[in-house]
Amino acid sequence: MLHLPHLKEGNMTAPPVENAIALHRDWKRTEFFLNHEALQQVIKVEQKQVSRSLSGTIAEVTNEENSAIRVEIPDIVSVSSCADLTLPPSAGLCIDTTHGPIFLIANSWESLNGWLDAIRLVYTIYARGKTDVLASIITS
Repeated sequence: MLHLPHLKEGNMTAPPVENAIALHRDWKRTEFFLNHEALQQVIKVEQKQVSRSLSGTIAEVTNEENSAIRVEIPDIVSVSSCADLTLPPSAGLCIDTTHGPIFLIANSWESLNGWLDAIRLVYTIYARGKTDVLASIITS
């Protein structure tokens, strides 16, 4: 099955998934996409190289996979811009969900407005029960 195209894609700065109140230096700029189901963070998988010693033994093979931020559209209560001293400086995005708030930082205020508009559009379509219509529009 092919994945549907994304309504919006771009980079935002996000805290580590396991620590929403992380220090500013721990927040990382990563890719996000929005489709008719969710706002999803894209995490690249790191792979370590396999190395052989002179004796022929394999040193280490490791794949590191991090969990990602995923906000399901039905879980959204509200979305707004925010400015808070606990957030890294720039254009703050607050997504209040049924599971608690999610804070992200857009690259610019203009970019933030694009994310706000897109999330509100998808949520409005969801609330009106027309997600199948949105899915068919973005795939055509």
